[in-house]
Amino acid sequence: MSFQDEMKQIFLRVAAGEVEPEEWEAWWNSNRPKLEGALNRGDRGRMMPASWSASYYWMAKTQSGVAYYFHAQGRPVKVSGYYEEKMREEENRERQKAMEGYYKDIVPVRQRWEAYLEAHPTSPIAFDWKGLLGTPAGQEPAKDFPYKNARTTQQWKECGEELKLRLKENLQAKIVPVAKAYGMKKAGPKTFVREKNGLVIRIRFVGYFRGGGYEAIICYLCPIYAVPYGILGLPGHICQGESFQRMQKDWGVIQYGLEAVDAAMVERINRKFDDILIFLADGMLPEWQKIDSLETYFARERRDYLKATETGPKNPKTGRPMWDLGTGGKADPWRADDYLFGVWDLLNGKETEGYARLEKCVRHNTEYMKDHLKEFPGACNDPRDAMAVMYCNAQLFLGTREIPDAEKRRDQIQETYEEVCRFMRYYHGLAKKTERLQTIF
Repeated sequence: MSFQDEMKQIFLRVAAGEVEPEEWEAWWNSNRPKLEGALNRGDRGRMMPASWSASYYWMAKTQSGVAYYFHAQGRPVKVSGYYEEKMREEENRERQKAMEGYYKDIVPVRQRWEAYLEAHPTSPIAFDWKGLLGTPAGQEPAKDFPYKNARTTQQWKECGEELKLRLKENLQAKIVPVAKAYGMKKAGPKTFVREKNGLVIRIRFVGYFRGGGYEAIICYLCPIYAVPYGILGLPGHICQGESFQRMQKDWGVIQYGLEAVDAAMVERINRKFDDILIFLADGMLPEWQKIDSLETYFARERRDYLKATETGPKNPKTGRPMWDLGTGGKADPWRADDYLFGVWDLLNGKETEGYARLEKCVRHNTEYMKDHLKEFPGACNDPRDAMAVMYCNAQLFLGTREIPDAEKRRDQIQETYEEVCRFMRYYHGLAKKTERLQTIF
């Protein structure tokens, strides 16, 4: 058999997924001089890139190069999905190994956090959320559409209305029960909130601005007096882990109303809400249920735990962290953390530290807010303008510094806290529209 025939035979075997990476590497290396004469530079590079190593990921690249080679010769071949399947299995094993290393690395801080929780126990929520997965009970049968993609204004309207119906069905059947189980109430058709011991939890589905479905889901836990920016959140493996990534994937199925919402689309919408439910009920809400007081929220053990989980392990495929919630050493552009911790310091009698933090927050935002408030005088009372609301709150707390008598100053700090919380209940959707009793003007 000539080398040309031998080469094409092994190429066909690669296309069929019959050559293992080690066999391919050994064959290529033993025939490298002949291959340089038989293949052009482009084909060699596609079949055996310089960074190639014996793995199914690179074998899939080789198979693609082989398919291109035959196609260029006018002899297209059918390729097997064997390498792609093995590549996914390989990636899953490597990701699992990386995650195991990550969990091992955070053991010390996790144990300190768990010890804190044992000393400050909360009541877990017993709720069979898994029974909500699948097709919503009582879901209306899917419609038959004579088209696949909406082209006319009438078709867009039909698709949009049907999409909203399926979103509402799933929201009522899956999200409402789990929200109620965790003590949350509706603050609108797509918003759920809970206040407990000075903390607020909020889940909100954001409507797509072009009139489609849901553009995003916004979730946060924070003190009532705070705004949900630049503050302590969830461990990275929960807020950016596999459940979150699965939830985010193919999000467009509940966002755009541009396709016929037929039986297949309805099934995809149901599955996407399953992903959302799993993220909420099996990750986010149980983690937040552990935090039932401001003391636990600000606990050093929790802050150390969150800090240790900011950066995930390296993705075996890309070499980059699976997630990175850090700021790279850059200060929060709003100085929201200075406001958050500054108020907490004041409430705990640490006035020197608290006023210093609040001063930093106010000083950083003053120049921008002067111009902003000239253009939008009501911004400090507008829940849509988080920075202005935070700036006004920080100013109110900072103003108590001017009271010389220590006891009267502490009383005013508490009164300001209660007034700020009264307004912030409106901000978070816990109360109807509220006007401030104190202003900075």
